[in-house]
Amino acid sequence: MTIQEFAWAVYQYCKRFDGYVTSWGRTDAHAKAVGGFAGDPHTWWRGADVGYDTGPNRVGSDGHPRLPRSCPQCAAFGLKVIHETGHDHLQPMDFPAGPVTSYNGEVR
Repeated sequence: MTIQEFAWAVYQYCKRFDGYVTSWGRTDAHAKAVGGFAGDPHTWWRGADVGYDTGPNRVGSDGHPRLPRSCPQCAAFGLKVIHETGHDHLQPMDFPAGPVTSYNGEVR
């Protein structure tokens, strides 16, 4: 998924689920500083953290379990949705796990 495709998918997801982006691209140093790692999806501009004003994914809602895990029922627009404490993390469905050095034809 290109950065443009990812941005469009995040936009569509947020419009559908009444979400807003709280974090997107990061440097490796910033990713480490906030608990991530070098080569994580945010450092490829393919990771976005999302909050919600309303709806079942909103923190505190009883409409949907908020366990930290990949959530198939929330996946949409080619995005994997991972419920984390206080927000959801979105990334391309095909983004590899762990530190990534190449993705979608790009190499770092």
